Amino acid sequence: MSDAARLPAGPVGPYAFVFWNDDLDDAGVLAQLREIAGAGFVGVTLSARVGLSRRVGYLTPEFLRLVRVAVDECARLGLAVMLYDEASYPSGSANGAVVARDPAFAARCLVPVTRDIEVPAGADPAEAGYWRPALGRDLDARLLAVVARRTDEDGEVVGDDAVLLPVRAPGLVRLDLPAGTWGVVAVFDAASGGTIRGAHAEQDDGSALAPPAADLLNPDAVAAFLELTHDAYAAALGEHLGTTVVAMFTDEPFLLGRGHRPLARPYTPGLEAEVASALGVEVAEVARRLPELWDGEGTRPGGTDPDATGFVRDWDDAVRARLHRVYYDAQAAWCAAHGIALTGHPAEPDDLATAARLHWPGQDTVWRWVVPRSAASRDEGGSSTGLDGPESTAPKVAASAARARGGASAVTEVLGAYGWRLSLDEARWLLDWYLSRGVTTPVLHAFFSSVRGGRAFESEPDLGRWNSWWPHLPPLVGYVRRVAQLLDAAPPVWSVGVLSRADSVPSGPVVRALLESQVDFGYVDRDDARAAAGYAVLVDPDDGVPDVAALKVRLRAAGAPVVEAGPAVPDLRAVVLGGHAGYLFFHEGEASVRTWLRLPSVPDDACWWAPFTDARHAVERDDQGRVLLELGRRRTLALVPAAGQPVAPAVATPGHRVEVTGWRGTVERTVERTVGEPSTTAEDASAVVPAELSPGDWTEVPGLRRFSGSVRYTAEVDVPDGAGHARLDLGVVGEAATVRVDGAVVGHALAAPYVVDLGALAPGPHAVEVLVSNSAANWYEGDRRPSGLIGPVTLTW
Repeated sequence: MSDAARLPAGPVGPYAFVFWNDDLDDAGVLAQLREIAGAGFVGVTLSARVGLSRRVGYLTPEFLRLVRVAVDECARLGLAVMLYDEASYPSGSANGAVVARDPAFAARCLVPVTRDIEVPAGADPAEAGYWRPALGRDLDARLLAVVARRTDEDGEVVGDDAVLLPVRAPGLVRLDLPAGTWGVVAVFDAASGGTIRGAHAEQDDGSALAPPAADLLNPDAVAAFLELTHDAYAAALGEHLGTTVVAMFTDEPFLLGRGHRPLARPYTPGLEAEVASALGVEVAEVARRLPELWDGEGTRPGGTDPDATGFVRDWDDAVRARLHRVYYDAQAAWCAAHGIALTGHPAEPDDLATAARLHWPGQDTVWRWVVPRSAASRDEGGSSTGLDGPESTAPKVAASAARARGGASAVTEVLGAYGWRLSLDEARWLLDWYLSRGVTTPVLHAFFSSVRGGRAFESEPDLGRWNSWWPHLPPLVGYVRRVAQLLDAAPPVWSVGVLSRADSVPSGPVVRALLESQVDFGYVDRDDARAAAGYAVLVDPDDGVPDVAALKVRLRAAGAPVVEAGPAVPDLRAVVLGGHAGYLFFHEGEASVRTWLRLPSVPDDACWWAPFTDARHAVERDDQGRVLLELGRRRTLALVPAAGQPVAPAVATPGHRVEVTGWRGTVERTVERTVGEPSTTAEDASAVVPAELSPGDWTEVPGLRRFSGSVRYTAEVDVPDGAGHARLDLGVVGEAATVRVDGAVVGHALAAPYVVDLGALAPGPHAVEVLVSNSAANWYEGDRRPSGLIGPVTLTW
């Protein structure tokens, strides 16, 4: 049994990433948690964030008291809790308290000081001069090695006859070298100067008060971090650990910290001895080769270079192995001892090995790193951020690491810093992007305690009460919960394993060829033979892009399930559910699709289930046994057994259409009123907000130029005799809508096409209400995004 299996599973589905970013009191904490529970979330991740008040403090008695208040309430509400292990990010420093305990615990690095010299032919060695390299006025910097390497006239290193020069007191190096041009590199061990983003407003990047980053390669520093943070939580929460509290979230630890010295490379004293031991050489040989660390392009925030080879690769492997052992494994052991899981995500999106150190492996997608590809981009053959580049690998990295751990939950931090222009349409696409690749526990970033002052623009948007489309978030949360629970109950079948480097999995052509042909897969560490178990076919990217048709022949021969779509639909993602539970189909494209699916097996009582509406309808088959799939833009359907649930007949193409008129709209909810700011929605202060609004873009109404909020439109619809199954097509909507008929909610429309199924309505008049909420960017950013029930609205049957 894996260690993940022994830890509390925790509910899968959406968690709310809660930002405590201002002064807090019990009432505010409780109110926010109740709103989150009411929206349908399964849990929360509680996080101190930049802007937290000094009165509350971080890890103070008052802070920990509020955490206890919050966790007690979560237990009452049935919300699971992930604790966040840092004040903002990156993790590992306890808001600077680790370094405050011992300055020697500050993050360390290697940095070079260079000098070019030319030794004339025939020079007398007795006349060789001295050099005293110095790292500015750094009193604590330690000169680790001085190495001379031959260079050409352009300063490029030539040959491999590097010379390790002895260092004499008080730090002098005698430049006794053969004739020629030399580049001399003095390598210093020094504090990196890196920081983290702290808890308080004056502790952010660039501030003199930003907390120093800790040395995550130093076991004593990590032990201090665990004592200061984890032990404090354990003392405050006691019996909640392992019950309501299910996990500890560690966030992209940076070995050097943020804003570190230029040219810094990760280091901790004694690392050179570990590298020497791994290579079977003397420490002096490792010291002689240290200048090679600066021959490449440099390191990523995680501290290593995935393109490195030779000695640099060996050094990076030692750094990563030590980070795993000293930081991640120590955290994992603490969590396991307290009955909770370690989760979060590493610094790099494609780092499979580091993600696998987490009990619940995770990744993050923020800052608009991944966005839907437009139809125009596809037509032009452009690249896709969802398929190309390291960030595109994040969902599969998390899910593959979880699979390698024996089926642990896969986690993501998603939607953060996408800006106030983030729509529910785009949010759903991103969440589907993760779900379709096997991630079952998305942590939605973020729910702000406050948007006071600049807080509204710190990793925005808020997804909660401060956003205009907050009333429409619960349907999306419910959808994500239903899909995640289905994936958890019937883990997807991955018959193809893509061989990968441990710290840098592939993206691009190989992955594209598989996913666009409805072949699901997992990443497999090519150096871990055990990880390949369970895959019918292994694909090696070093062999080029696979012939998918031939690959499917091999899969069938191995008895693996194969999905075929005709005509081909490159934007369709197919998930084969385990245990013959059915199939999930996600459409990542912009145009509706109609295709016939050839599937390995289809239950006799199969039906189409729409997880967003939780409705089922009948399946159409042709004489070849194929199943018809009709799927709208960015929509999802599951083919599952009906299992006794009511199944509606397939909906016929509408034959009748009538426009619905007479709409009257009234303002119901405004962002500025929620925030508590004076009304500034009009460019002209004398503009008047009309008592009633007609359909159309309300940004064209002078008094509503910058209005963000909700408007309720009402009209009467007269349903004729024999109408039967009816739909309401809202036309153009900016941006989300909820429809009620005769006071009862009948559906939600968060993205185009804005069509709501009304079911069978009795003949005669019916009161129809449409609540429309627009983008918060209009108010926060001064944007002018289309807003309102723009229409035309039609009833079809």
